[in-house]
Amino acid sequence: MNPAKRDHKITIENPVSASDEMGGRSKTWETVCVAWVEFKKPRTQTGLVQGGVAAVVTQEMTMPYNDAVVVGCRVSYGNRQFDVIGVGNNDRRYMTLICEEVVRHAG
Repeated sequence: MNPAKRDHKITIENPVSASDEMGGRSKTWETVCVAWVEFKKPRTQTGLVQGGVAAVVTQEMTMPYNDAVVVGCRVSYGNRQFDVIGVGNNDRRYMTLICEEVVRHAG
């Protein structure tokens, strides 16, 4: 892996359940790490999500290995949010995240 290709800085967050003042639970996000990743070519499909038209983007990201990054984490990149739906370990140096971004369209 060429480190020069890892040119996108992301923040990886893990969901944390917290109690609120009303006796319920809410989900907050805790930063796991900040990493430089290589984005592979994305795959996009359009479909109905919750009764509305949406584009679903599947994005692969290669990053240095971190065993704290698991399925269920979230990736923040600028103002975009990706859900981690798969984690592949290339070796003990690098890993590939399979991420999904759902972009809903009005109307």
